[in-house]
Amino acid sequence: MSELVSKEYKPKVRLQIGEGYRFVNGVVNNYKLNTVCEEANCPNIYECWNRGTATIMILGDVCTRACGFCAVKTGKPTWNDPLEPFRTAMAVKKMKLKHVVITSVDRDDIKNDFGASIWEKTIREIHKYVPDCTVEVLTPDFRGDKSLLKKVFNAKPEIFSHNVECVERISKVVRTQADWKRSLNVLRYSSDHGLLTKTGIMVGLGETFDEVIKTMEEVHDVGVSIFTIGQYLQPTKDHLKVKSYITEDIFDQYKNIGIEIGFDIVESGPLVRSSYHADEQARLAIK
Repeated sequence: MSELVSKEYKPKVRLQIGEGYRFVNGVVNNYKLNTVCEEANCPNIYECWNRGTATIMILGDVCTRACGFCAVKTGKPTWNDPLEPFRTAMAVKKMKLKHVVITSVDRDDIKNDFGASIWEKTIREIHKYVPDCTVEVLTPDFRGDKSLLKKVFNAKPEIFSHNVECVERISKVVRTQADWKRSLNVLRYSSDHGLLTKTGIMVGLGETFDEVIKTMEEVHDVGVSIFTIGQYLQPTKDHLKVKSYITEDIFDQYKNIGIEIGFDIVESGPLVRSSYHADEQARLAIK
């Protein structure tokens, strides 16, 4: 594996502010919404916002978990905004989106349902007010509670996504408050419910080539159709360090192997993130 990894190689991030970026930024601010694009320091924010796409983050901007890779703030959330689902739908309508990705922080502090009711209402509001827009959700694990997951499933998102984030061996270091097998079961339950199911991982955290392939096989076996894989980039010095920068040749190999395994769609590249080109994936995957 060592000859396939370069510690000097780093992906190039394109920074360009255009009219699309300004428009999306204006809509997000006007409707008082959060985006994972901003909160997680996504390297693709300029490209995506210039294309008129954004990933809206509901349930506030403070997460109850403290994953070693994530730039989103952690602490005790104070968010309480029952009108957020409606405002989200209005923002989607204003942006004239054909496909939207909704994600959220973890809200383990909401003891009755970890925020599942807001998830359900957000999906239903978008379908109600923007019926031509398909909805992709990237959810927390809801502690693996099937009744809460079913609440989200019953709102009928066109794509259900939940990330395993990394290979299983290093998962406890990367996501100290999560459980890899629980995430796998969330994906299985989504697929069993008949939803188009998606997941993704980061590489460069110390995994091996064979572990990535095993991960792809495992998530495919539980019914995942869309798989994303991208380079981990350290957001601050307090987060996990990058162990290696993966070459584009290896990303190409992962993509080809993923297609051979049987995924309908594999997005693999240094700057690939969960919702990168999600609108294009939706056009291909939603029948």
